[in-house]
Amino acid sequence: MEFSFTDLLKRFWHYAWLTVLLMVVFAGLGFVGAKHAKTTTDFSANRSVLMAKNNTDVKDPNSRFLADKALMPTYEKIAKDDAVLTTVKSALPFKMTKDEINTAVTVSNPTDTVMLDFKASAGSTYRSKTLVNAYAEAFAKEGQRLYPDMGQPNVLSKATASDVTHLGGKSTKKLTLFGAFAGLVIGLFVVLLTGIVANYQQAKKQN
Repeated sequence: MEFSFTDLLKRFWHYAWLTVLLMVVFAGLGFVGAKHAKTTTDFSANRSVLMAKNNTDVKDPNSRFLADKALMPTYEKIAKDDAVLTTVKSALPFKMTKDEINTAVTVSNPTDTVMLDFKASAGSTYRSKTLVNAYAEAFAKEGQRLYPDMGQPNVLSKATASDVTHLGGKSTKKLTLFGAFAGLVIGLFVVLLTGIVANYQQAKKQN
């Protein structure tokens, strides 16, 4: 017994209630999941610190640059020192543990530069920019004390609200629509699969 396209359309129409039901159920699950899901970090702010020493009157500026560049991994480690974290914690206008600060801030050295990039991730524009500014300034203050030969770090312009990047996060609307779409796909698949099975069983009986 053949299972024609017309039969398939009739079957989809006949079981449209099941598809709609699954769409509603999965849309509801998406909505509830979005409402109860843990809020993830959404915002990121950056601030840079120039680590090059003064090249004035230096006979070989390139050698000085290479020497500064070679020290960048050391500076990255110093930037994560407990003394820096403690200073940041004291400077923040909101509460964060040192572990939370350490996790929220990353320190990197862009390729072919003698700069450190501080990147702070937090749940709001205010917290991310405030954290990265406090961290960069704490490093400039404590870093030279921890490693006197470092020279004076030059902290560049403060991160502002306009500099903050929104990384995206959970969206109740998107998750609800995704749930509805998933319900539609599953509903059509179930109707199709059960139709194929029923058609096969009927053909088997006729033979």
